Amino acid sequence: MRKNGTDTRRQAREERLKKEREERFSRFDAACAALCGQGYTQRDKTLPPRRAGTLGILTAAPFAIAAIVGGLFLPDLHFLLTGSLFADAALFLVLLLASIPAHEGLHALGWAAVSGTFRGLRFGLADGSPYCACEKPLCRWKYLVGALLPLAVLGLGLSAAGLCLRTVPLFVLGAFNIACAGGDILVSARAAASPGLLLDHPERCGFYQFCRPPESARGEEN
Repeated sequence: MRKNGTDTRRQAREERLKKEREERFSRFDAACAALCGQGYTQRDKTLPPRRAGTLGILTAAPFAIAAIVGGLFLPDLHFLLTGSLFADAALFLVLLLASIPAHEGLHALGWAAVSGTFRGLRFGLADGSPYCACEKPLCRWKYLVGALLPLAVLGLGLSAAGLCLRTVPLFVLGAFNIACAGGDILVSARAAASPGLLLDHPERCGFYQFCRPPESARGEEN
């Protein structure tokens, strides 16, 4: 009986997740159709999550390594935050794990700040990787704010704090977050070269670009 109850709950959860996924893609397809109906040309600028993760790590690795190597050459380094190796290891692990949801939360915060609302922001998992997607089409600079905020705060911010305070755990944590933002760096490089409106894909890494002829596109970057 217990096994049957577990199977029923698992099946209900799978059906709920399937329905939510179908609804996300339905809204995405509707937004794409609406923009195409307004005269925009649609271009797919996405990558599968696993491929984006691999390319992202390769993109971010030089910056992460530079943060660690640069920090190790500083004089009078502090290797402990609390004075206890055990407490430091536990604190570092907690901060490391907390930075993963914080990363996605900062995406949401950045996009909410530039669009003026948290509506249309969705969280989920794709191939085991957490993501935050914005269902509202944004101009290029607004999209870049949300895409790069985790890198700025958790990657560069923690690295800079660690280097200034000469604290090894902090700049190692910053380097880890730079590596985690590799996909964001990759997507942002594409976004920077994509004028028009950018619509975040509900699952894949990247966006759909919508652009119009130059004479019709004035004011879209505001």
